[in-house]
Amino acid sequence: MQPAPPLVLALPARARVVPFADGCRAAALDFVNRVSVRAGKQALADWLGGAYRSHVLAIARSRARRIEAPAVLPGALEKLLAQARTEVIGALGRLRDPAEGVGFGFGALSAGLVYRCQDADGAQGWVPVDQPRMRLADRVLSLFAADYLLRAEDYEQALFRCEACATFAFDAQARAVGGEGVCRAHGRASDIRDLVSGESSGADGARSGDADGTNAPPIALVG
Repeated sequence: MQPAPPLVLALPARARVVPFADGCRAAALDFVNRVSVRAGKQALADWLGGAYRSHVLAIARSRARRIEAPAVLPGALEKLLAQARTEVIGALGRLRDPAEGVGFGFGALSAGLVYRCQDADGAQGWVPVDQPRMRLADRVLSLFAADYLLRAEDYEQALFRCEACATFAFDAQARAVGGEGVCRAHGRASDIRDLVSGESSGADGARSGDADGTNAPPIALVG
């Protein structure tokens, strides 16, 4: 009996693998650099329903009861965001090391955080998976995993944390000078894409809904 072929998902017709990965990266960085720092309910809700939702495959509807604002214990949201931020930042530090990154990639695959996908041109990449009752940290890590598995070298060579504002960005020049540096907002011009700034096609695509498939038809099975 022949083994079943691996599951491959089809990206929406207008979406392409690389811009889609750009959008995943931009959404994940937005959580780390903005949403988790503000620690506000509305910022998190907007992120989950916007940038995150636009870049994940929901494999099942969650039957979890919605918790209204009055039922949330004081400080619970801040604690949740702080814990997720700490876990994600720790993972980003490991992704800068090739050996550690391999373990992260295998872990994301075995945990079902990402599935293989294919665009209309036949290019293959990865799509994050939205599981019921999924931890917030895993939601963010699934976005990074989809991007990392496509282009690990960016994380090994260009990922850095700004010494001035502590935001994460991708800049190979900053990594080349002592492993760290400062972002564009603090005086460095970069010729490497910086998806945090929102000036790249990937970040723009995440908002416009064109290049990376936002507001396009749902992801579908192709094999």
